[in-house]
This record gives sequence, structure tokens and C-alpha cells, in this order.
Amino acid sequence: MTGTVVAPADALVLAVAAAGGVVQQVHGASLQRVQRGSALVTLFSPAWMDTQREYVQLSTQSRLAADKRQRDESLFAEGVIARARMEESRAAAHLARLAADQRAQMLRAGGLNAAAIQALSAGAQPSPLLTVRAQSAGTLTELPATVGQQLDAGMAVAKISRDGPLWVELQASAQQMSLLAVGDLLDVAQCGQLRVIALSPQVNSANQTAQVRARQLEPKACLKINAFVEARLVTPPAQGASLLVPAAALVRRGTASYVFVRNATGFQAVPVIPGAAAGDQQWIRGAIAPGAQVAVRGLVALKGAWTGLGEPAAAQGKP
Repeated sequence: MTGTVVAPADALVLAVAAAGGVVQQVHGASLQRVQRGSALVTLFSPAWMDTQREYVQLSTQSRLAADKRQRDESLFAEGVIARARMEESRAAAHLARLAADQRAQMLRAGGLNAAAIQALSAGAQPSPLLTVRAQSAGTLTELPATVGQQLDAGMAVAKISRDGPLWVELQASAQQMSLLAVGDLLDVAQCGQLRVIALSPQVNSANQTAQVRARQLEPKACLKINAFVEARLVTPPAQGASLLVPAAALVRRGTASYVFVRNATGFQAVPVIPGAAAGDQQWIRGAIAPGAQVAVRGLVALKGAWTGLGEPAAAQGKP
């Protein structure tokens, strides 16, 4: 089976701009590895500076409202004011705190940490520079932003594929699909194994193949996103006693398939039922003992002698 390496759907992370602005600097490039918190793009954003100013204003109002609530609670305890006035102070302080927390959450979404937010409350000057950072370690699959580009709030800045096992989307024929099941192991030459996690119930009308999705058992650098790979079934199909032989060993006579198996006097044609192809090998079922030698060269001469068209010629055997 052949297919393409893709990033799992649950491994893609989107980096977005918390506020609109003009791109001043691009810090990375597509296919580059990034760490969590790495700078991706810096924007000049007056809207970002306004958000910081609003937070400072709302934070100040929240502190004043909290002070008023504390005074009114003391006055109520002394019997100076009515309960209604104290309840009004409590509600106003609560609403002011909620408004300040909402702006603080927007600042955190834009990349400011707790120390930077606290510094704003303490009198630090707001900055119009907004740096969009990676939310997870991985590989940048897309970073289309360019210097001078205008970005709106919430617009995608980059896509990151998080580290972890990749998927391989394979195309299987109807015969191959009949021999596959979820949980089967597939082997990618010199690049580890995959486990089948999904089989499509639909067939592509253009090429009459169905999609098979497999996941890496262990992340390996030899598999790259968008790479074209070949995979073969590792374990024999459950039905019947199946063997894996070189695809070149199969000989057809009419609609039947045979392989030439070495015996004490030479080679004997043994009928087999072909199964799924596995790269340059083929699953077969027939009266062949595991470990038997089958011919892979000199098949024309062997077939000619078998059908009475010539004398047997030397042929090479392979386990």
C-alpha cells in the first residue's frame, strides 16, 4: 500500500492575533521547529495598547470599589448605614472586579504574563507592540504573515504541528481491504511500524481504492509530513494459513496463480490464492510449508518446461 504522511487532526495548533495591527517583524519560517512561547510575529497594534489602558482604568476602578465596599461594611456593622447601601457597594465591587478580570484575560491571551499585567497596574506604560507566540512546541507548518501585512483580531497567524506520532493516509485496493482490520501492524521500510486506526467504508470512484489511516507506534524523524511512503502488512491475515513471498515469484496460467517450490528433483508448480500486496511482496495461501524455497528467476524456462514447451532451465530459489 502507498500513502502520504500527514499531521494528526488533534496535533494542529492555531496561533491567532489577539488584536488587529500591522506586522512589524516575522520571527520564523514554515517547517521551522519552535518551542512553547517562541515569538512568531510582532504587530504594531494601537488596539492592543487601548486594551492595556482599559485594563489599567478598570483595575483602578476595581480597587476603589473594593475600598468603598470595605468602608460601607464597617459602617453597617456600626449601625451607621442601612443594609441596602452595603449590598449596593458589594455588587458594585463585584462588577468592577469582573470587568478588570475580563481585560486581564484578554491580556493573557495576547501573551502577557502575570508579572507584566501586575506591572501595568503598578504604573508601567502600555506598549503598542503585540508579539504572537507559539502555544505549543512543534513544527511550523504554515506561517503566511509578511512584514507590512494588516491583520485583524482573531486572524490566524500560524499553524503548528505538535510533536508526537504522525498519521499515514494509505490507499488500499478492495482485496487489500478484505485482509485488513483495525489494530493490524504495518511496516514502513527502515522507518518503524504503524498501527491501523481506521478503515474507510467508502471507495474512491476514480481509482476504486479505500482509505486506510495508520498511526506511528513511535515518533521517528525519518517520517516527514507530506512524504510519500510504502507500507506492508506485518502479520499474516487471520484467514487461512498465509505466507509472504516475493511478488515476482507468482506465475499465472489462465485465471489461476502458481509459485514454483523447490523439491528433491527440482521445482514443482503449486497453486496459490493471492492476497494483499505488501510492497514488492505478496501474501498467498496454498499448500506451501513455511520456509520453503520458491523460484524468483528463470520463471519463463520453468513455466515452459511445466507446460511442455521446453526443457527445465536453471532457476534461482529464495526462502
